[in-house]
Amino acid sequence: MTEKENSSQSTALKIFIVLIFIGVLGFFINNLYTGDSDTTVVAFSEHAEKFERHVISSHYQWQVRQKPSMIMLIHYNDSGREVNRKPVRMNHYGWPTAQESDEGCAKVWTSLIGSPLRVDGFNVKARFYSTGTDNNDGDFDSRSFWCRYSISKGVEFDYFPAIGEVTPPRL
Repeated sequence: MTEKENSSQSTALKIFIVLIFIGVLGFFINNLYTGDSDTTVVAFSEHAEKFERHVISSHYQWQVRQKPSMIMLIHYNDSGREVNRKPVRMNHYGWPTAQESDEGCAKVWTSLIGSPLRVDGFNVKARFYSTGTDNNDGDFDSRSFWCRYSISKGVEFDYFPAIGEVTPPRL
């Protein structure tokens, strides 16, 4: 081989190695970079936790107040000052409930969260779901109807009013 051919092969090899290095580096940056958490998803998850806390506190308040059909839920800010009061309709098992419809689910949200169906500038969709099945004695199964709260980013959680269960937020 001549020196010129050897030099061009060496240059081609160096270019090939650089391209491989750039490709591997690009792969790792793209696939291993976790980045910052999506603030909207974090805010929605915090609202879901607040929703669950208020479901539980409503249940305890219902028990203490001799099981009324409605309670007054008091909302506080981070410094402990009262910022809002919302009436919450309770079912006969002591869990927050409303009309079995999308509007009813929206009302449960606003009663428990104390604010409109919005998180970080995104509208929260409140949907009512029912399987329409009963357990053969005329009563609906506790998981046969529920409210689903979601945002357009795909995060959602469910609330089962018959048993007061709130599922963790999920994508």
